[in-house]
Amino acid sequence: MPLDTMVQVRSGGRFSACGLLGVPSLLLITVGARSGRPIPTPLCYVGHAGGYAVVASNFGRAHHPAWSSNLLKNPAATLCTGGRRMPVSARLVTGVERDEIWQGFLSISSHYQAYRDSSGRALRIFYLQPLDSDADVPSP
Repeated sequence: MPLDTMVQVRSGGRFSACGLLGVPSLLLITVGARSGRPIPTPLCYVGHAGGYAVVASNFGRAHHPAWSSNLLKNPAATLCTGGRRMPVSARLVTGVERDEIWQGFLSISSHYQAYRDSSGRALRIFYLQPLDSDADVPSP
């Protein structure tokens, strides 16, 4: 993951390990909840409602990833994908909308089900709404 982070940071989100596998990916830059510093994290995404959805799987570990806690504290973030950088506002997704997005992640990879099963927790899913009205966003 550190290598993928470096590649995505330097390429402005143009290149990633996930992208080589044909999976849509982005670089999410959150503000550290304790440090206040920008923290880049490469993630896979699903296009949803004119924005992006990301899942806090943490590769099936028992604890939530730090980036998801950062978003809960401060929903303002930046994402980079396809060489574009844009400000976003994040919100935790629940209910029917969460179920719909979850199915999208399962269609990308069965690993997400294995991550959920091994983690023993409900995986947080966030919707990232672009704040730039000119942003090219994925189709739902």
